Amino acid sequence: MGRVILVSNRLPVTIEGGSSGQRVNRSSGGLVSGLDPLHQQGDGLWIGYPGANPDISTRVLLKEMRLEPVDIPASEYSGFYDGFSNSAIWPLFHYLLEYCNFDPAAFKAYKRVNKRFADAVLAHAEEGDTIWVHDYQLMLVPSMLREKLPGARIGFFLHSPFPASEVMRVMPQREEILRGLLGADLIGVHTYEYADHLAQSFRRILGLESRQGVVNLSGHSVRIEAHPLGIDVESQRGAAFSKEADRILTQYKRTLGDVQVILGVDRLDYTKGIPNKLEAFKSLLDREPRWREGAVMIQVAVPTREAIGSYRDQKSEVERLVGEINGLYGKRGKTPVQYIYNSVSPAELGALYRLADIAFVSPIRDGLNLVAKEYVACRDDGGGVLVLSEFAGAASELGEALRVNPWDIEGTAAQLERALDMGFGERNERMAPMHRRVVENDVHRWVDRFMRSLGNPENEVRATPPMLSSSVLAETLAGPFVSAKSPLIMLDYDGSLREFTPRYEDAAPTEEIHKLLNDLGALEGTEVFINSGRDHHTLGEWFGDDDISLIAEHGSWVKYKGKTKWQRLGPRPDVSWKREVRSILKEYVARTQGARIEEKSSALVWHYREAEDDVGEWQSLDLTTHLENTLASAPVEILTGSKIVEIRQLGLDKGHAYDIVESERGPFDFVLVTGDDRTDEDLFARLGPDAFSVHVGQGGSLASSSLSSPASVRRLLALLVEARTG
Repeated sequence: MGRVILVSNRLPVTIEGGSSGQRVNRSSGGLVSGLDPLHQQGDGLWIGYPGANPDISTRVLLKEMRLEPVDIPASEYSGFYDGFSNSAIWPLFHYLLEYCNFDPAAFKAYKRVNKRFADAVLAHAEEGDTIWVHDYQLMLVPSMLREKLPGARIGFFLHSPFPASEVMRVMPQREEILRGLLGADLIGVHTYEYADHLAQSFRRILGLESRQGVVNLSGHSVRIEAHPLGIDVESQRGAAFSKEADRILTQYKRTLGDVQVILGVDRLDYTKGIPNKLEAFKSLLDREPRWREGAVMIQVAVPTREAIGSYRDQKSEVERLVGEINGLYGKRGKTPVQYIYNSVSPAELGALYRLADIAFVSPIRDGLNLVAKEYVACRDDGGGVLVLSEFAGAASELGEALRVNPWDIEGTAAQLERALDMGFGERNERMAPMHRRVVENDVHRWVDRFMRSLGNPENEVRATPPMLSSSVLAETLAGPFVSAKSPLIMLDYDGSLREFTPRYEDAAPTEEIHKLLNDLGALEGTEVFINSGRDHHTLGEWFGDDDISLIAEHGSWVKYKGKTKWQRLGPRPDVSWKREVRSILKEYVARTQGARIEEKSSALVWHYREAEDDVGEWQSLDLTTHLENTLASAPVEILTGSKIVEIRQLGLDKGHAYDIVESERGPFDFVLVTGDDRTDEDLFARLGPDAFSVHVGQGGSLASSSLSSPASVRRLLALLVEARTG
């Protein structure tokens, strides 16, 4: 097994000093603590920006620490970091469009710096290495690596939120950013909501379908998974219960006296909602005089990104509100808001967590928020209340917290009062399960889960199957087919056996296809099926005289060889949803010239093969979004295929039909199936290891091999007939 190469914007060190000499200090924090063991094992390498220009001796030391600095000119780094990363991606991903600046020059800097990181990885990567890229600053790196290292194992983790697709569409560079991520084998995010948003953006912006969190591409597959980050519990608690923390805690208690403490700890970032938080505290004091003497709010605001104007504006607004509250309700010896504009040591932070009766964590949007978890980890005494924004990713894990909408100032003030009035019994009932959950799911477990998922071949969908010629594949299949006593050949029709036609109804079988199917059907013991999405009336008209069996509408109907009547597979479905869907499809037909509706017994299909390409593709994405919202609770599946959007009854698919055929007509000692689109993947997934499956065309598939076209499929079948009759 190769090394792990970690790639992040910054190296896990700070370089201090100047011309008289430099010092290298290891950075602290839960993420660094979690990744450090991974870095240390097996000669791992960590690549990142050093934050300063290392001198010769510092470079030697970094090399000894297996830290590889990426050298970036200051002006270029500013455009990359302050420019596109934090003036475009960061506010957009937090739904704060008013702060977005999609400067083309900044994006050029972003691309150049991403290439510098990719080049640094390529200079050191060896066969067998696993590469793990981190966060929104480096979203183009995975595809840059994939282009040069097609066989590499690449993971990416996004530590920020990922927005809904309609927000992502605002970004002019949206397609490049999304395609950058598609170089990864595994994309990790904090919550299932973010995973869903990312999958929807791949589909609605790039037109790429995901099935159960997997996007199949030509060359590899991309999985999207939720892996919520944990904290370094041992380190956090070690600092919080140290002698230094005990001393600081005693000092705070003496200074503050007998009051309840509300604690806020945030970077001074506009996403953290500090002004909203202060407004809520002011509202509480306005309406409830008893808390003017009985509660104190300590707000730690850690300086960040001070070069960006919007951050300086945020600082001014926070300081104005602090001054207003203290001016209104401060008395001699009593200051309602204790404002700390600085970083605090781990020991002081731990002391504050132990001191606080309430942790007030109310970002207006946050990828996760580790402060909430740190507070919970330090409260094994059963006390304390966590007041948590519903827009923090951590809210999905910390369900016992008192949730607030930070935009609802009065509602947040009411929750603060509820927390202040809460008795110890309820506090303990809420805190104990959260404490246990946070301790069990620490940062080390997060690393282990992500790496196991990235490295586990059982979690991977087979990527692009090998593209073979008809003659080569026939040589492989001929022996087993000729010797088989009861072979099964199950063929998709449109796009597999027959080429697509501009008009859907013009794809009737040719004389060549009729002869080929009848030749196959005449082979002793051979079962031949057309397994198609076409309606059963059309298939009956086209193939009623052929010596084969038919499956229609993706497994809804079957007509066995020699029979005159169709039989339904499974009970009669409830298709009451059709009326509403039909009206929606009619609306999209009216607005899309060349589109049409096909009605099946248990499905409706919107065809746009005759529409202009750009118009049809755009309308299909919009239609799919509309249907997903409308049919969220209906028993249907929405499928997108080659120039179609199909809405079908849930539970009906080609794989289900195969199972029925196998149980009623099997067992078979040779199985060959073909298909070209998503609906055929249901069938490929059902097959045993000895079956032969053929995907027609380019792209990822579960099939074991590929042929280039329907003509290649027909050639293969003709060669198999020759082999068995020859």
